[in-house]
Amino acid sequence: MVDALPLALLLAACEAAPEPLPHAARPVVEIARWEVFDGDAHVGTVRQLEIHDPQGPQAFYRIEDRRGRWLGHATTAGRFTRRVPFRDEEQDLGVWSLARGTALLVEAKAEVRLQPVALDADMRRR
Repeated sequence: MVDALPLALLLAACEAAPEPLPHAARPVVEIARWEVFDGDAHVGTVRQLEIHDPQGPQAFYRIEDRRGRWLGHATTAGRFTRRVPFRDEEQDLGVWSLARGTALLVEAKAEVRLQPVALDADMRRR
């Protein structure tokens, strides 16, 4: 005779996986990258990242200086913010093109040049 409790537990475990919690960690992958040049000087990096959210992918840009420190972020609609150390909120810089908003964050005198960087295909799948 089969004990019903282990069978019931096994069947309950086979049901669909539970929905992730609203504030649970989500996978983030880099989908594109550009090196930032002010004239001939390399001044930073722009990374296009994508959060894999159950409601759908959420893409954004992270702008870094030459040493990899986060300077700020941009939405795909072009709204830029500057990271302010030791503060929860970032400073709103307005809506700009990717090159002009990046120039503001790296404090370039003129619009910067964005040089695309090839990414390893495996990095984009994670």
